[in-house]
Amino acid sequence: MDIQRGLFSDTYQSFEINDQPVIYVLRENSTAITRGVAVMIADTGVPITSQEGFSPLAKELNKIGWVTILLPAPDAGFTPTIIDVEQEPNPVENEDIAAGTEPVSATESQELSPTETAENLDISQSAVSAIDNVAFIKHEQQLVALLQAVIEKAKEYPGFLLVISKGTSAAWLSKIYAEKTVENPDAFVAISPFWPDRKHNQRLPIWIANTTMPVLDLFSGGDNGWAQMTVAERQIAAVKALKLQYRQRKLLGFNTSAHHSGYVSKEIYGWVSRMGW
Repeated sequence: MDIQRGLFSDTYQSFEINDQPVIYVLRENSTAITRGVAVMIADTGVPITSQEGFSPLAKELNKIGWVTILLPAPDAGFTPTIIDVEQEPNPVENEDIAAGTEPVSATESQELSPTETAENLDISQSAVSAIDNVAFIKHEQQLVALLQAVIEKAKEYPGFLLVISKGTSAAWLSKIYAEKTVENPDAFVAISPFWPDRKHNQRLPIWIANTTMPVLDLFSGGDNGWAQMTVAERQIAAVKALKLQYRQRKLLGFNTSAHHSGYVSKEIYGWVSRMGW
């Protein structure tokens, strides 16, 4: 694994999940009192120790009393395809059919990775993204198994259980917690949650509103179109559901990941302190 090549063997640990090792990085707090454990799952495809992941934020949380566990998002693929609902018949395709050859479908020719879809897709009403159901279920099952394993690890430490996640991982966790598939944490931080799929993305606000634990919903002006699409709806759904312990905050832009992580850690510190932690 890439993480094993990039770290010393004594700086990471592993779970055995379905007879497969899953690497994680645990860092203990640098304070006299432990607030609890912060489990951190970055977006799919983001290395757990990279600057784009949660490594800088973990260091900031260690300074204010949190044991941090950095987990990789499941690697089960969920490549979306673009479907143009107003697409006209393709004359080239018709010629292929007449010639007895197999045409290339529009969805096959427009397959994108989740990252490419999130960044490049024009999310108009005439185009939607469809995630393969089999891959979707497999990804969720892997994430549930990962959460069950880390819950047991977190019980080795006193204090609260806080889960922090971003992007598609935050969207998946919202669904899992709303459906009570696994034991809920004491609080959940969702940073720029989204799915590169219109059907699932439209249901995201309801899933967040139906979670039973306190939720800190963070977003920024630099979020992709899928995440920005549901910002207002997420807050409206929480209000309609009478979700009292819900806070939505806009993150400011910073030039470095260190400054950004310091800002996010202060948002989290202020939020949990207000809840009396």
